[in-house]
Amino acid sequence: MTNNTRQVLLTGVSALLLSLSFHPIQLHFLAWFGLVPLLFAIERSQPFQAFRTGILFGFLFSLFTLFWIVFLQIETNIKILIVGGLFLLFLYIGAYFGISVLAGRIIGIWSLPLVITGLEYVRGIGELGFPWLTLGYSQARYPLFIQQAAVYGVYGVSLWLMFLNVAVYCALKKRTIKHLFLAGLIFVTPVIYGTVRPHRSQERTIQIGIVQPNIDPNLKFSRELRYKTFERLMNLSVQCMRISVDELNDSLDLIIWPETATPVFLKSPGKYQDLVRHLVDRLGTPILTGTAIYESKTRDIYNGAVLIEPQRGIEQEYRKIHLVPFGEHIPFDRQIPILREVDFGEGDYTPGTTITIFELSDFKFSCLICFESIFTGLPRKAVNDGAEVLLNITNDGWFGKMSGAQQHNNMAILRSVENGVVLLRSANTGISMVVDQYGRVTVEKPLFVEETIVRSLYIDPITTPYRRIGDVLPILCLVLGTILIARRFYSERQSKHKFHTP
Repeated sequence: MTNNTRQVLLTGVSALLLSLSFHPIQLHFLAWFGLVPLLFAIERSQPFQAFRTGILFGFLFSLFTLFWIVFLQIETNIKILIVGGLFLLFLYIGAYFGISVLAGRIIGIWSLPLVITGLEYVRGIGELGFPWLTLGYSQARYPLFIQQAAVYGVYGVSLWLMFLNVAVYCALKKRTIKHLFLAGLIFVTPVIYGTVRPHRSQERTIQIGIVQPNIDPNLKFSRELRYKTFERLMNLSVQCMRISVDELNDSLDLIIWPETATPVFLKSPGKYQDLVRHLVDRLGTPILTGTAIYESKTRDIYNGAVLIEPQRGIEQEYRKIHLVPFGEHIPFDRQIPILREVDFGEGDYTPGTTITIFELSDFKFSCLICFESIFTGLPRKAVNDGAEVLLNITNDGWFGKMSGAQQHNNMAILRSVENGVVLLRSANTGISMVVDQYGRVTVEKPLFVEETIVRSLYIDPITTPYRRIGDVLPILCLVLGTILIARRFYSERQSKHKFHTP
């Protein structure tokens, strides 16, 4: 076997192992050593060869993890454009790994965790931010291991995974007690923290109902099915109230409907707004629902959420801030007007500008709409602004039954650990769930079933270090990695200068 063939095989195996840790097949532990074959593949490589290997790894890892995008339940003409764009997306992600591997090859393998973690953070910021393949999310279903996110966030979990992979590689390569001990120590540290992390007693409780209506997103906006959509949402809400009275001996404090649950501009007066207001008044319970919001003065449309309260109607609302690029708008179209003429079949939403802290008599909460749950900044700011509970409303029906819905769902789990608050998720076709302050999923409903969740929850927020410091760790990794690279180039330049000095 040639050296090139060996490199390609090891790189492919590594990409496959790491990818499997992101799929809902209970193999998340593969991320503990999934990068080890890649490290063996680059150990004797020249810098440029290591760079190419990193690009290949990133491309294959993206392909194996995000292949489900090809099967999105969307119009054929849009799907063709997406498939074409996937090649560029996979190369884009591959470039990050290529740069990371190159840097690790130049300044030493133990610097690789710093560079990958720092670049993960860079890849997740801005209007084109795409943190989907952040390594730390692979551990979302292991509550014991993700407690460390309360200290330094999901990027800290990525850093731990990378150090663990490097330690396992060194232990296999050098086969010394020292390296075996180091690998074991890195593995066990978050386990110890997760075990001893104090579990505070809870006092405040709320009763919530979550509606998962399972309505085909391709049909719900048709005029002939509009009333049936409202009918199903209302019937499930009544069912939630009955369960609450029968099983909890109490009425609900809030009922949650998913993203764009109402296929009309619910803020606009009319028969559908009247239907929901009458339902809320009859139940005596507020309903939070996703709905498009039309601003008549500017003619802007927002992907939003409104709170309908008994006897008060709609007085509180939120307008989605972080829109899905190329799905809900064209990035930078507000700054570059000519981009508004581009049409990929995307929505034409305007981004909101302000985080809303919804206030009820018993608690305060904030709403993350769909894609917003995968970013760390918005939830953290909302909790620091006073939100005691995070709501995530979404419509993942476009994903079908592939891994996309599960991956999207798992990313939201980390928001509860980072911020020490309960997270409630209402998804049109699933997965709807309740997550406690420690990232433990206490109940979840599967995909493509009509379901409700009714629970009494302890909601006392837990103050976490991450809420105070935010994503300082990946920024430090980025800075330190840059310093190490600069130092290496400076040292080499000095050596060459001395060599050529007569």
